[in-house]
Amino acid sequence: MKLRMVEREGGEEESEREAAGASRRLPRPKFYVHPRWILSVILAPFIVLGMLVVAIKAYGLVRYDPAYFTEMYLEQYAEPGDVARVLETALQTDDDDLLAELQGLRWPAEFETAPSIIFVMLWERTDRFITYLYFDMQTYQRHPHYVEEVNGRWVATPEDLHYYLYSGHWKRVFYPLAIIWWLVGLIAVGLVWVFRVSESMRARLYGE
Repeated sequence: MKLRMVEREGGEEESEREAAGASRRLPRPKFYVHPRWILSVILAPFIVLGMLVVAIKAYGLVRYDPAYFTEMYLEQYAEPGDVARVLETALQTDDDDLLAELQGLRWPAEFETAPSIIFVMLWERTDRFITYLYFDMQTYQRHPHYVEEVNGRWVATPEDLHYYLYSGHWKRVFYPLAIIWWLVGLIAVGLVWVFRVSESMRARLYGE
C-alpha cells in the first residue's frame, strides 16, 4: 500500500512538471501596441482640460483689481442694469478708463467700440451670467456682452477662458477638439499596429 502511494505521488509530480513546461512553451499573445499608449491617447484631452481648469482658477485669485471694489463702486454697480447702461456709453466713446472700471480686472480686455453701437435688450440670463445685446447701426453687427456678480458688485466680463469655463461654453470647443484628437490617435495607433504586425509576419516567413 505504501509503495503504491509513493508511485502515485511521483506520477502526480511528473504530470505537474510536464504541464508547467507545456505552459511555458505556449506563445504569449502579442498586442504589438503598448496599452499605455492607448490609455495616453484617451486621457490626454482630459489631462489638458484639468490643467487648464487649475490654471484658470489660480488666475482667478488675482484676476480682479481691489481698487474697483471699494464702497463707491459697490454702490455704483449694485445692479446688472447699471453696468449695461454705462457700458453703452463706454463703447460709444471708447473710454478705456471707464471700460476698465466696468470690468474690474487687473488687466482689462479690449472691447470693440464705435459711436454707432447702441444698447438693444437683455438677451439671456443664466445662473451666473446675464447677456446684454448691443448693435452697431453702421455695420449691422451684434455685440453680446456678459455681466456677472463678483465680490458684491456687477462687472462686464470679456469673452475669455474665464467666461468659457464658468458659462459651460467650453464644451462647444472641448468635445470637437477631443474627438479630432481621438480620431488622429486611433489612426496613429492603427498604423503602428499594422507596421508591427507586418514586421512580425515578415520575420516568420523569411526567418529574419
